[in-house]
Amino acid sequence: MPPKKQAQAGGSKKAEQKEKKIIEDKTFVLKNKKGAKQQKFIKAVTHQVKFGQQNPRQVVQSEAEKKLKKDDKKKELQELNELFKPVVAAQKISKGADPKSVVCAFFEQGQCTKGDKCKFSHDLTLERKT
Repeated sequence: MPPKKQAQAGGSKKAEQKEKKIIEDKTFVLKNKKGAKQQKFIKAVTHQVKFGQQNPRQVVQSEAEKKLKKDDKKKELQELNELFKPVVAAQKISKGADPKSVVCAFFEQGQCTKGDKCKFSHDLTLERKT
């Protein structure tokens, strides 16, 4: 007779039900107790059943590694957002001022695509006068 295959952790409903049954069996009498010792014991038993006989240090270490990975991903995403955000969103002028007296911010960067239709000035000598 071949050996039974082990169920994947948390993969099937039967495994989850078996896990719940084991927890209930080990903590049957203590469920209604309100003492701190009993509650601590119940927590330890549920942790033991869910994660197996892992060392608590290993569990804490794996959680710390997960947190570091998450932080790294967050930093990487933030860096990408910084790289791809536009430098100049829109150019604003005060009311009553002539837009042709203000140099186009996009033209200064060499990125103005409007050309002659741009309402701002493309003359760089205007900037030096003001």
